[in-house]
Amino acid sequence: MTAVRSNSFAGPAALLCLAAGSACAADFSVGVAAGADQGRVDCVAGFACEHKGSFGKLFGVYSLAPATELQATLFDAGRFKGGDTTPLGTAFGGTFKVSGLALSLGYRWALAPEWSLVARAGIANVRTRFDYANAAYGSASKTTTQPLIGLGVSYAMAPTWRVGLDFDLTRFKVHTTQGRLQMLGLAAQVSF
Repeated sequence: MTAVRSNSFAGPAALLCLAAGSACAADFSVGVAAGADQGRVDCVAGFACEHKGSFGKLFGVYSLAPATELQATLFDAGRFKGGDTTPLGTAFGGTFKVSGLALSLGYRWALAPEWSLVARAGIANVRTRFDYANAAYGSASKTTTQPLIGLGVSYAMAPTWRVGLDFDLTRFKVHTTQGRLQMLGLAAQVSF
């Protein structure tokens, strides 16, 4: 997983707190999630193809209203192996490395006293780097803005602690290769 500086959310968190005033302490939370992911990439003969990997994410959530929240997410989706074919018909293979920053708006439903379901929709700034299998060709990268949707089920272990299961879906692209990225993992979240 790519190293993340500890102050990655300091700027957005400070802006959210300034906008909210004294309510910030009760309405802001941070969390981490990790699990399995799947990147749909093309496979070509003669090159390794691997769609499954692991991911990690850090996120900050600000409650805009009792059931509405804004989430900023920094994620590293790991690596996938695949390839593509040039317009002239030459196959090439290599490794895709995918990471990004997302902003989404969510709505939370209470399912039971401690259980809740959240649905999110937003955008992700996704960076994809492709390292060619033949090192002589180097690498290529592309950053694109993609839609992001997500679902999460969580259990409140205490008033300020939640654990749950998160699913996020977005896309990535480099050269003419584009694919779907699915991330499913366990999450832990603490409120301030």
